[in-house]
Amino acid sequence: MKKFIIIFSIFLFLSFTMNTINVMAQPKTFSQGFYTMKDLGLIENVNYIVQNNEPYAEGLLFIIDSDKKVQQLVRIQPSSTRNPLIPLKADYKFIIYGNVLLAFKQVNIS
Repeated sequence: MKKFIIIFSIFLFLSFTMNTINVMAQPKTFSQGFYTMKDLGLIENVNYIVQNNEPYAEGLLFIIDSDKKVQQLVRIQPSSTRNPLIPLKADYKFIIYGNVLLAFKQVNIS
């Protein structure tokens, strides 16, 4: 019985001290072109940031609704990391202009 308690205590101690690794998906990158929410794999009513992975190129991101009104225009500087976007709706379309590689990342607001 004493061995069982010692082994159980060691197992319990080890299980609480193991480090966990947070894994995040690699963001997809998109170049110049016309896109929809489905093309970009974005979810409605979620906050996103967009970043430019090109060190020397800048570009523009247009977000357009179904009435062809510009909802947001983002000028993206080279190697920029945080350009917040408005909450997106399912009918939005995106125009990426310039020789940029944009990555969309989901933002957790707490």
